[in-house]
Amino acid sequence: MVDLKLSLHGVHHHYLERETRLDILVDVNLEIAAGEIVALVAPSGAGKSTLLHVCGLLERPAQGDVNICSTSAHTLNDRSRTLLRRQNVGYIYQFHHLLPEFSADENIMIPQLIAGVDKDVAKKRAQDLLTHMGLVERGDHRPAQLSGGEQQRVAIARAMANNPGLILADEPTGNLDPDTSGIVFDLLANSIKDHAAAGLIATHNHDIARRADRIVTLEGGAVVPTTL
Repeated sequence: MVDLKLSLHGVHHHYLERETRLDILVDVNLEIAAGEIVALVAPSGAGKSTLLHVCGLLERPAQGDVNICSTSAHTLNDRSRTLLRRQNVGYIYQFHHLLPEFSADENIMIPQLIAGVDKDVAKKRAQDLLTHMGLVERGDHRPAQLSGGEQQRVAIARAMANNPGLILADEPTGNLDPDTSGIVFDLLANSIKDHAAAGLIATHNHDIARRADRIVTLEGGAVVPTTL
């Protein structure tokens, strides 16, 4: 039986701009299994970020169901959605969003401490993740002391801190040079597969997208398979 980490069925989402309804997502159906990486490639304004927000329970769709790690979010209240997101979803953005006053270690520890993990256990997990990212010697450095690629690797480690079943990444290599982009993506992909998570990665970089297991795009608000 396939271990689905993300399932979207009949998802619709729209915004109201004055009296005009803007349909962003239209009858979206998408399934991503454990260990699978899906690249989302679409023009700016097509709804990529909206889709990621819906997948990550940051926005509630107007219609349809979002199922994460075998839990349907359709009938959950806001608190339950927050808990489901905290326990099962990791986010990576184009801008790393690391907390500048904390070290790399501490940035990775914080989501664990919020989840109730013991401080010593959280510290060990942070160091293990930084080792995996090739940054263990940079654990006591603050974000401003790290290069762009190092900052993004710390952001990946932070997203993996609570061992989520689903990783959502919005242009995670968008600010990096081509060589660094490839390194960062490979580390992200390896982390997703090593933890049997699922990954949905929005990117404009076709070379990066081709490294995913499959590629989808948004056409008329619907998710459809595509090739590059």
